[in-house]
Amino acid sequence: MSPHFVTRSLSVALASGVLVSVMPYPSHADRRSGLDDLSKEMSTCSAYFSLLSEIVGNAEGPAAKAEVAGRIKSTGQAMLVQAINVANYIGLTDDVVVQRAHKAMDEMVATINADPPSSLAIMHSRYGIPCDELLENAPRRFAELIALGREDF
Repeated sequence: MSPHFVTRSLSVALASGVLVSVMPYPSHADRRSGLDDLSKEMSTCSAYFSLLSEIVGNAEGPAAKAEVAGRIKSTGQAMLVQAINVANYIGLTDDVVVQRAHKAMDEMVATINADPPSSLAIMHSRYGIPCDELLENAPRRFAELIALGREDF
């Protein structure tokens, strides 16, 4: 084994140890808050996917849209189940999650009704992009929520 390899490996190990010791480990309250925020986002996204499935299902077009609407609806239902699981883990009831989803749905419908021509762009930027990201990478989003302490979704 070359001395350069050992030196480099030791430097990497030392730097990693320093980073781990400097990075604060999230407190129980931070983890709970992060999980609550994650459940809120999942509730919002379940409402978004539910609304989107209805819009796609009722749209004019090929018969294949029913299959797409079904997949979107299943995604929303899975997101709701996971939001409930996360909420239950931190001691919240299913009703809390369902109320969050209903509130989000009401806000989305109000957004669409307020400006129908622009609603697609608004809904996509406000909900579609973040919900697709959450769907693809919930663990990373949870880590971000803990680090940022955000409640602005």
